[in-house]
Amino acid sequence: MRLKYLIVSLLPALMGLPACNKFLDVKPKTQIEEEVLYQRESGFKDVLWGAYVNMASPAMYGREMTFGIVDVIGQAYARTGSTYGSAKAYDYANGNIEPMINGMWQSTYNTIANLNNLIAELRTANRSLFAEDNYNVILGEALGLRAYLHFDMLRLYAPSFRSDPAAKAIPYVTQYSFTMTPESTVAGTLDKIQADFTEAAALLKTSDPIITNRAITANIDEGYLLQRNFRFNYYAVRAAMARVYLYRNDLLNAGLAADEVIASGKFSWITVDEVAVADESQRNRTFTPEQVFVLNTPRMSEYIADRLTYTVFGSTGNLGLYYLTTDINALYPEANDWRKLYFWTQERNGVSSERFSAKLQQPAGMPAGLGQRMPLIRLPELYLTSAEANLDADPQKAIQRIRDLRIHRGLDAGIPDGTPTATLMEEMKKEYRREFITEGMLFYYYKRLDAATVDGVTGNFNKANYVLPKPAEETELR
Repeated sequence: MRLKYLIVSLLPALMGLPACNKFLDVKPKTQIEEEVLYQRESGFKDVLWGAYVNMASPAMYGREMTFGIVDVIGQAYARTGSTYGSAKAYDYANGNIEPMINGMWQSTYNTIANLNNLIAELRTANRSLFAEDNYNVILGEALGLRAYLHFDMLRLYAPSFRSDPAAKAIPYVTQYSFTMTPESTVAGTLDKIQADFTEAAALLKTSDPIITNRAITANIDEGYLLQRNFRFNYYAVRAAMARVYLYRNDLLNAGLAADEVIASGKFSWITVDEVAVADESQRNRTFTPEQVFVLNTPRMSEYIADRLTYTVFGSTGNLGLYYLTTDINALYPEANDWRKLYFWTQERNGVSSERFSAKLQQPAGMPAGLGQRMPLIRLPELYLTSAEANLDADPQKAIQRIRDLRIHRGLDAGIPDGTPTATLMEEMKKEYRREFITEGMLFYYYKRLDAATVDGVTGNFNKANYVLPKPAEETELR
């Protein structure tokens, strides 16, 4: 893996100087700053926060790895403008699309590099620098994020576990250096992901206030440990582990991990009073009580512009990601579905008939606690994971999990006792398609199952489309 690191950014200039002691003793300015940075707890916190900021960038979960290209290739939108139309047709070499694909890889691995530097410094840090449980919390979050990011690289740029677990996959980078990391197999990468998650869970289980119930106020440590769902908390780790287990078809452990998060009681279903609000600016658009892990995204309005909003000309333009009313009615056939009633823009009669998901829109007057959120893990995913994990082991539990989701979307229970497994799988697919628009989930769902096609594809589907091309500069060196 070829990466550039800030700590050694001045080395090329120094290499051209005479090899005398005067120059050998010189440290690059960035290295000196880094040494100072890690002399206090706040420096470790700042580096970790930088990883979250990077994750909220448009090349990552602020856009392309959620509602952008990853949702497009999962056919989350019925229609797109011409720019994303090439991605919808899986033309990954297109001049508009290739930079997006390369940008996801490069930005993610740069973030991993920063996490590796942080983890290395934490391994040798003087623990007396840290207040109470903060050392374990910071290290646990960093390890968890490293695993989380590698998992999404695996799900994008390598074959699925179901299709070929022995295939060459991606480099699992754990060292902060110029050394190229060999590519692991799909199964080998998953093993490394699980190892990082396991260590992260162990650290956080004894230290994360979300599970220890340690009292935290804004006056304690400047509120660093408040709002734990904005951080990769213990339950985010367990939810992500459920994803990994399900990806490798370990149904027992997937169900156990999902059920642990559900049973914690830390996350609750949205209520009708929070969504059926006449003043659209007051609607809880991203279902905040259900968020296990969410990114603060201050520039959300900028990132969705022209993609999930009308252009100045009153149309979708080249970047639009949208539906028509007929598409929405087909996706949500039941009239009382909250997701149909409250979370789509209206047609502009006489101007355009396109309608956008309103989930991420930031209307004027929106309460501060509801805006600028990009959800990455929500409660419905855990219910669907638990349902799938129990299809054979406990079919009635699987049925009830699906019913619970439906009931909390304004629908009746809908799933009769004794419903066949194949029908339950079809019902779950429908819920994935209805529930996670703009959240980047659908592509991974179809790929995990090695599905023969993706609903919404025009023409024939080639399973090679499940593997995005790595950047040329990455493959040329291997």
